[in-house]
Amino acid sequence: MRIITPAIYAALLGGAIYIAIAQNPLPNAIASAPPEGAKIAYAVPAEGKSVTRVGKRETCRQSVSAKKHLGKYQARDQMQLCVAQARVECLKQAIDQKLRGPARRVYVKSCVAA
Repeated sequence: MRIITPAIYAALLGGAIYIAIAQNPLPNAIASAPPEGAKIAYAVPAEGKSVTRVGKRETCRQSVSAKKHLGKYQARDQMQLCVAQARVECLKQAIDQKLRGPARRVYVKSCVAA
């Protein structure tokens, strides 16, 4: 009985995993080219304008990496401080727009990221 019960549980777990994997289609390696009219996930440089929207987190990363005199831990601290200040600025903007609850949370995350 000691061996039978774990064996049954293992078989049930293996069957559940097999069923879960069988439900999801595997990625098609043959059709790697996007179909016509599909949107590309990465940015394509435009001919006339070069408007690139850089998030506040990326701005902080660039400003910290520009300071070569900082050590590893000082750079990490500066990065955390800069991101926290950016988050506070975004939160102030959300409060000014009178956003509440989940809408405010989404706004602050998207503001810091993009």
